[in-house]
Formats: sequence, structure tokens, C-alpha cells
Amino acid sequence: MDLRPFTLYAILAISLSPKAIAEPLVTISCEKPEGVSMAYGVSLTERMNAPPNNQSGKIEPSLKGPTKDGYRGKPTFIIDSNKKNITISWTELPEDAELQKQAKAAGLPQVPPVPAAEGTVVQFFTEQISAVQVDPWSIMTFSFFPKLGTTFISQQAIDLASKNTHQAALFAHCEFSWSRPQ
Repeated sequence: MDLRPFTLYAILAISLSPKAIAEPLVTISCEKPEGVSMAYGVSLTERMNAPPNNQSGKIEPSLKGPTKDGYRGKPTFIIDSNKKNITISWTELPEDAELQKQAKAAGLPQVPPVPAAEGTVVQFFTEQISAVQVDPWSIMTFSFFPKLGTTFISQQAIDLASKNTHQAALFAHCEFSWSRPQ
């Protein structure tokens, strides 16, 4: 059986797919995001400090926060020319490298860098670009404001072991580098 026609079709399908022909449209480089977080549940401290004679054995969950918060590292986002895909990567801050060095010297376990992640662009206008990154038990939303040079990042997640939920709302100053004028 001659497989050349199938091979030709496969090559054409791959080369014409949106992911294959998409190239970076905009690269968004941000400073360290800062903002607030809130949590709902029972903290480890509350669990450990619960009175031993607690009849019901149950500690009522409560809302904690908002508290000042921020991410470790600086995010970089690359949106493809198809305006549908986004790549999210985080770089360490200089002080993080020093902390890692100290932890290694102290024999503590090393934390690997956060791998790049993929997301989906859900809205693309010159004033606002919105995207989501969905992981098991967590969702992050990103709202980019190119004309203002800012990005809003939010995350909602659940810790399945403790049944606690967490949400963060952060802003970052960003630079938008376009591959072609907008």
C-alpha cells in the first residue's frame, strides 16, 4: 500500500494547524505582582490548637483576610498571533536564587522552578486582553491592559487535603512588546 498520499495529508494538516503557524504577537513582561489574598477554611494552627475535649471534634471554618500578598517571581506572557493561546512563565527574583543557595547549604530540599504553562485567550481587544489558565483544583485569570501597562491576576484554588480555599487578587506593572504595530 502506498502511504505517500497519507503522509502528504498529515504534513499539510500539521503545518496548517493554528498552533503550528502561530507566532508570538505580543510578549508581556511584568514586575512582581502584588495585592491581597483571602482564605476560607480551618488553618493548621487552628487544628493543632483545638481543645482536646472538643465534643464535636469539628472546628468551624472561617474567612481569613484580606492580607497583603504577592507572587515570588516575575511573570512573562506570550500571546500567539492566532489570539487564542498564551504561554505563562515565571522567573526567579535575585533574592530567590540566594535563598535557594542558603537552603541547599543547610541541606533543605530544593524547590524546582515553576514550569511554563499554557492558557487560553478568551477576549482580545486593544484596551483589554483576558486569558485563563486552568489546572486541577485551581484557576487563574489574567486581564491585561496594554494602554495602561498593567495586568490584573487572580487565582482561586482549593487544597483537597485540608478542604481550605484560597483566592488572590494582584496587580503588576508590565511592558507590552508587539511583533507588529497595533
